[in-house]
Amino acid sequence: MKKNNYRVRENRVVNFKDEVENFMEYLGLDSKLTELKIFEVWGECVGETIAKFSKPVGIKRFKLLVSVENPVWRYELSQKKDEIIEKLNSKLKNVKNSKEIKEIIFV
Repeated sequence: MKKNNYRVRENRVVNFKDEVENFMEYLGLDSKLTELKIFEVWGECVGETIAKFSKPVGIKRFKLLVSVENPVWRYELSQKKDEIIEKLNSKLKNVKNSKEIKEIIFV
């Protein structure tokens, strides 16, 4: 049986997920939600094989920093950069207050 994710607040019904997102925004942690989502969907966006040799490490000023194990994979990822950005941004559309990724830096 699915639990109801709604609560009554000030005589109105609110969605619990929205309340958590609003609280995260209030604390200034909403950008961390974007990072967490990227960590979660990285494998889907690049594929299992590439995900074994690379991992996102953070976001700075709309730029995603990705650690890559060796230069061969770094080159491969740089060739697919635009495709990866597009896939990531489509996944981030559902995250409230998420910032669009404009660039990926492979380190």
